[in-house]
Amino acid sequence: MRTPVQSMKYRLRFDALIAACGLVAALFVDTTLSAADLVLRPGLYEVEVRISLPNVGEAAPANLVTRCITPDDVRSGGAFFILSDNPLRQCGVLDYQTTSSTVVYRIECAGPNRGSAVATFDIKETAYRGTIKMNMGGKNMIMSETQKGKRTGDCQ
Repeated sequence: MRTPVQSMKYRLRFDALIAACGLVAALFVDTTLSAADLVLRPGLYEVEVRISLPNVGEAAPANLVTRCITPDDVRSGGAFFILSDNPLRQCGVLDYQTTSSTVVYRIECAGPNRGSAVATFDIKETAYRGTIKMNMGGKNMIMSETQKGKRTGDCQ
């Protein structure tokens, strides 16, 4: 059993820990931007999409996709979503976070054999590059989709 002095010491340590966590959280919030502040310019983008598997390398040749990226796509994360034919495309984006030069988010599917993914993208005004690392759930299969996009003009 703790004495009142021991309880007081414990409480002071706990309060200091809570204050430190709050400070770290405040610093993190101050350094993130809203999705509307991203530097990526909307427009027509040519995106090279590569699929790779561990210990196999590239699972298929690169695929070239031309797509129109709107301001709403940038705000919602749709600009950086899965482009390959993959069942995780049906799942939602979670924890979409941005800074002036990066985008990070998670994907998590519902159901007993839930698939999931973690995405990290580096962005510039007219280009982006990123990787979506996917776990296919019940299949116990891991794969990655790498995207490299560059702006080619305005949307038609």
